[in-house]
Amino acid sequence: MSRGVMDGWVRESFASSRDFRLPYVCDHEALARRVWDALLDGPGFALVTGTPLATMSTGQAQEFGVSMLRHPGEPLPQGRGADTALGWLVRDEGVSAHTDDRRFHEDAYTSKSRGYLHLHNDRAVRPFGQEPDVIALFTHRRARQGGASVLADGWTLYRLVRAEFPDLLDRLSTPFAFDRRHVTPPGESPVVWAPVFEQADGRIRVRCNVKRLETGADLAGEPLPPDRRAALDALGRVLARPELRVTALLEDGDCLVIDDRRVLHGRTFYEDHADPARRRCLVRVMLRQHPSEHTA
Repeated sequence: MSRGVMDGWVRESFASSRDFRLPYVCDHEALARRVWDALLDGPGFALVTGTPLATMSTGQAQEFGVSMLRHPGEPLPQGRGADTALGWLVRDEGVSAHTDDRRFHEDAYTSKSRGYLHLHNDRAVRPFGQEPDVIALFTHRRARQGGASVLADGWTLYRLVRAEFPDLLDRLSTPFAFDRRHVTPPGESPVVWAPVFEQADGRIRVRCNVKRLETGADLAGEPLPPDRRAALDALGRVLARPELRVTALLEDGDCLVIDDRRVLHGRTFYEDHADPARRRCLVRVMLRQHPSEHTA
């Protein structure tokens, strides 16, 4: 790993995936300390390898994932009504991220599809009324082909926008409307307002979901003026650069832990197994950092 990765990274910052891999140990408290070191004083993510999750039933995998991560933080409920769970199942349930006319499907749980997922962080839309600090993805079963995780560093994104589009950075530091129709808590607004970049505790915090920003303005009834549209276009162009992205194909039992305040994540398209019992299934756990943990 190159020097200074804790201040921002690109794909070439890592000699190999070994730079961000941590072997699983059954001492979850000790494991949590190593994970937090990577999140707060390293690249903002860690890939824990070799958890026993792959040998379990789906229900057991959900329980194990939540139990293992109670040391790094407080698991947050996901879903609505009867679908609420601390361990959210990320698997193909026939959902499409696009409608039949190829328009982005604002109401869909894109985690329940097998399509490509653009880079984003979950906290951007305050899912189900939650403000996660950390996202963890346990691989219960991997796909037959594809389904790799894609990561990008929000701090690097901020620095590039500041260097190349300094006149637009101020716009991105003021509140935008984010469309959260798919994760709106009962009785709350389908729009949340927040800046893309903000300072907190001496660090840059990121809220980025370009698709939800594009639809959020119309949903809020406030079409973007030219300067704010230009700011989002610049953000999208920088984020599309392949050299900013790290791709990791998770194996059965791997757990990808991400600082959701810093690192953006996405996914490549995947083809699944014909046997339903072997189809791709991840367990997603959202965490709020314990106050007693390292301060960020």
